[in-house]
Amino acid sequence: MKPTVINRDQHVVSRKQMSPEVLKVLYRLHRTGHLAYLCGGGVRDLLLGRKIDDYDVATDADPRRLKQVFGNCRLIGRRFRIAHIMFKGGKIIEVSTFRKQGEEEEATDEGNSLLIKRDNTFGSPAEDAFRRDFTINGLYYNVADFSIIDYVDGRADLQARLIRCIGDPDIRFQEDPIRILRGIRLTATLDFQVEESTWNAIKRQCHHIMECPASRIREELMKILRRQNSHRGYELLAAGGILEHLFPRLEEFRLACLQDESTSADPLLQHLGVIDDLRSKGVEFTDSLLLATLTASPVMSSFETLPHGSDVAKWLHQYLEENFKPLAIPRVVRSNVHLLHLALRHMVAEKRRKRRRSLRRSPLFADALKLLEIHCLVTQKHWSALHRWQRPPMNRQHRRRKTKDLSSRRAKVCQSEKI
Repeated sequence: MKPTVINRDQHVVSRKQMSPEVLKVLYRLHRTGHLAYLCGGGVRDLLLGRKIDDYDVATDADPRRLKQVFGNCRLIGRRFRIAHIMFKGGKIIEVSTFRKQGEEEEATDEGNSLLIKRDNTFGSPAEDAFRRDFTINGLYYNVADFSIIDYVDGRADLQARLIRCIGDPDIRFQEDPIRILRGIRLTATLDFQVEESTWNAIKRQCHHIMECPASRIREELMKILRRQNSHRGYELLAAGGILEHLFPRLEEFRLACLQDESTSADPLLQHLGVIDDLRSKGVEFTDSLLLATLTASPVMSSFETLPHGSDVAKWLHQYLEENFKPLAIPRVVRSNVHLLHLALRHMVAEKRRKRRRSLRRSPLFADALKLLEIHCLVTQKHWSALHRWQRPPMNRQHRRRKTKDLSSRRAKVCQSEKI
């Protein structure tokens, strides 16, 4: 297939926008007689005027040849081999060989899974473009003449702000269901729309997501939560029927809230909306805090309905394990989420005075304070608790001086009353 070639004077991508490391990789491949294309999200984001730190390079050099060209090269990957070109300061440029659809991808016999397990069949630039996920990720920047090569009409979809699958979306999502989560992430982060046939295929094929390794699911899910517009990503997960596969307990709570006439609102969406507002002001969030915020509403609601005398910590541990363990959320993160929920419960309790000093000394106190602020902004309650915990603690010398002054004032009052 003949591509659309967008000459240098017809696009805004400039080498000045690229890092020195990626330019070194592109130039060396070009000098050694190989095709050297910047590809994928790097070209997409440069065309959108977005700042990027992650660059991918595609070439016709196979992995063994890349080891010969680059002394600072390390090959990784089982499903497909990728070269990591290592630079000082920990900077890594990822280089992959042009690939095409392998034999396992083309197996469409009824009853056979289309899930890709190996993908090391090398091909041409056109074949490489057509095996990518979405059209806006199928653009190439050619360092030889500074043009952009477009095999899949990606630039048109970029201008129309559309997420469109390359090829038959039902087949592509069965080949790699993680593409569903990636499409949701791109739609939310870029504030695009999903093309209709692609969206319908997402809803039909979303049950395949749990066939993927839990680590890949977790990685894409956390990218949705870490980036701006996470509330939009959550909306798409819920609307596409994906949330019920990832977090069945959260989906159950969400539906109950929507059916409740007294609320008829989704508190999970409200919590993520507050996170996006705070993030736009420069507030940073750890993974533990993001997951604690996601589960704050159902957990706090359950705290209020648990029978008197219940083992709150045990119930909370079981609830979080049911939600997070199937997605291989690291144990330390699950533990931190558990502690953040207990801290929030302690902080909003009016009569709970014990262990205040130990909580302030905890390394999780900053996250706990942010969680309390988010809870207050969503519920419009417990503002006095937030103000109380935001006040800096008094040191012992200040407390003694304050107590001494108070005793002195009381003594003067008693003396004046006697007179």
